[in-house]
Amino acid sequence: MPEFDDLPPPLRQAMLTLPAHACGEPAWAGRLEALPSHVPGPPRPLLLFLHGSSGLNEQTQAYQRWLADTLGLASLAPDSFARPNRPRYQSPAPVAEYEAVHALRLAEIQMALAALPLMPWVDARQLLLAGSSEGGVAVARWRGREFAGRLVYGWSCEDNYFVEQADNGFDPDCALLNVLSDADPFFGRDSEYNRSLDVDGDSRRALAGMPRAKLVLLPQAPHTLYNLPEARALTADFLSSLLA
Repeated sequence: MPEFDDLPPPLRQAMLTLPAHACGEPAWAGRLEALPSHVPGPPRPLLLFLHGSSGLNEQTQAYQRWLADTLGLASLAPDSFARPNRPRYQSPAPVAEYEAVHALRLAEIQMALAALPLMPWVDARQLLLAGSSEGGVAVARWRGREFAGRLVYGWSCEDNYFVEQADNGFDPDCALLNVLSDADPFFGRDSEYNRSLDVDGDSRRALAGMPRAKLVLLPQAPHTLYNLPEARALTADFLSSLLA
């Protein structure tokens, strides 16, 4: 669409999925820049998803399809690697390299919010924010109150090797679901990267005193876990409670 031409590449090339009731059968999926000129129906809720360090991939697309097909929820996933000269890292790396990327991921949230006036089919009162691993850091750090709830997958929301400090931005009344593996190879207590650090390997201290926040540790789950049946069930319950 012409109105998207001036958007930054991560957003212009974001993966958008709309549920079937929005565009007819089947659900529509594609890059934001390829969205049809007219999206029928009233404004609807939108989940903004920040992918992990592996970028937009089949895991991300499967998650977005599931949101559309099962929950009837539209979702938008910016493509962080569409940014020219986007920095990369190989763990273990100096923390400054990680933090440079974390700053870019936070900027992607701001990009998406700034573009909402171009998307009249989005209900800005029912926005949700989710992210996995690297993307989860930005979700946890975001300091705005634009989102009705947040989902953090595969990130422990605590000081560890991946950050200078956790620097969480959520308020005590934030509705937040944090789903982690109890044996996460990167952020778990026994991770090789955390062996010299005093970490819990989870968000128990970060979420203390937050009545609307929930931490769930999935036994022996992989690092990328948001498509596991247990994670999907938790996600469905959380989102349904917010959008009821």
